[in-house]
Amino acid sequence: MQIETLRYFVNLVDAGSFYSAARMSYISQQGLNKSITSLEAEIGATLVERSGRGIRPTALGEAFYAQAQRVLREYELLQDCVFGPENPRFVDDPILIHTTYYPAQVMMPLLPSLGFFDMVRFNEVSFDDLVEEARSSRQHELHLVDLYCDTIGKLLEDGELVFEPILVSRFGVVWKDGSSFEGCPSIHRNQLADFPLAMDSQRDMLKLVEQIFEDQPLDNVRFGVSNHRATLGYAASSPERAATFDSFGFMLAQRSPSIDTEGLHYTPLSTPRSLCRIGFLRRKDAHVPMRCRHAMDLLRRYLSEKFSDYFHDYPVEG
Repeated sequence: MQIETLRYFVNLVDAGSFYSAARMSYISQQGLNKSITSLEAEIGATLVERSGRGIRPTALGEAFYAQAQRVLREYELLQDCVFGPENPRFVDDPILIHTTYYPAQVMMPLLPSLGFFDMVRFNEVSFDDLVEEARSSRQHELHLVDLYCDTIGKLLEDGELVFEPILVSRFGVVWKDGSSFEGCPSIHRNQLADFPLAMDSQRDMLKLVEQIFEDQPLDNVRFGVSNHRATLGYAASSPERAATFDSFGFMLAQRSPSIDTEGLHYTPLSTPRSLCRIGFLRRKDAHVPMRCRHAMDLLRRYLSEKFSDYFHDYPVEG
């Protein structure tokens, strides 16, 4: 009986179906079903009742679920003890995290709060270089990337790579009280035609905008900036101006004592291309060292606990 199998079982009960649990566990439904069947064979009893409408734990399954949760919590504490910042041997041997531009901007300001900031080292690279690094499958390295709807399918279609999302964000527009965007549940590209826009002028972000508006390039950017404060300041200067922004970044700005967001609002773009998932990319057959897995789990736990209200509105699975 392995820890990963216990995690699969807990995910299955939480999700209520093999389909949803497989997505939560980043494996195929066939692989998940095989793991649960093997677990039941090892125990010698049925843990879940299967039906076309999903699964339901048996009486034994409910008891097993409660104990499995306890074991997983204890395992997390064990990982924290072994791989936590109080263990000085890892400071001199940091985990290398290759990351694209956007995850670096979002995640790096949060890492000091995690307690393992000194145990990781970042290497910002282009998207193409990161994918190539992930395919090389080196140990003690992680690959943090932002993927959009169109990109995910193309990147994973050959089955060689696996993507484990930890955060969902959505590209949209920040506007000031009195704007014509008020009351709009989402914003269409055509609504932006008459608005002077501010946006992050970094190369990767410009490339992202081109991908989102593939059929109608965004050509009315009036103010290119390289930090959130200036971008939001442009939107705050007039109801006749706006700024391109992402949902998670705007939430962080609202919580920052050094950024004034009073009177500003965020509305997502209407195109499904605006949905972004940030997560770890790796080879399907890669061995993930326990220490790297702990770093991934720690970041995922930190985000879901600290920003639980945001995760309610933008669930990773969904």
